[in-house]
Amino acid sequence: MVKKRAAIAVIVLAMAAVFSSGMIYAYFNDSETSPGNSFTAGTLDLKINGVDDPVPATFTATNLAPGSHGNAKMTVSNAGTIGGTLVGKISAVSNSGGSTPEPEIASGADNGELGAAMTITIYRDANANGQYDSGETLYFNNHPAVTSDWDMGSLAAGGSLEVSVYYDIPTTVGNNIMADVCTFSIQYTLTQTP
Repeated sequence: MVKKRAAIAVIVLAMAAVFSSGMIYAYFNDSETSPGNSFTAGTLDLKINGVDDPVPATFTATNLAPGSHGNAKMTVSNAGTIGGTLVGKISAVSNSGGSTPEPEIASGADNGELGAAMTITIYRDANANGQYDSGETLYFNNHPAVTSDWDMGSLAAGGSLEVSVYYDIPTTVGNNIMADVCTFSIQYTLTQTP
């Protein structure tokens, strides 16, 4: 019987401890709900001269000869909401002999030599004089047959970059470029900055 009373006493004490501990830890509380949380992805939207692909040609130069040169400008912009890193590249290069006039026949085979003879310079024309000057950012200066990428740096959301493209055919080029045709694309890629 003593064991039974002791067991009952232990149970009563345990229950008293449980109830009293619940009372000791009865703090105030309040809950609120924040409904309608939304997540929206940002955008990268590269434009050249304000338009998306297909972008009209920047150059259409005809009747070129030794000593010919010219300049065109394009605005590369990020109409998106997040910044990115801009890379440029000469791509889709094509050289053809075009028609082969008699003076070019005398100079040898007509393999479309214009692209190898001309130089393309792509740069940031800081002083807007149409020429690459010392201190301006040079992106590319080579023959259009070279298709390596060039880093153009960061382009912020809503930012733009004025790019100049200059072509030059040296006076030392001879009849081998007569009626030749060189076409290429200038490709820009904007990649999200990590």
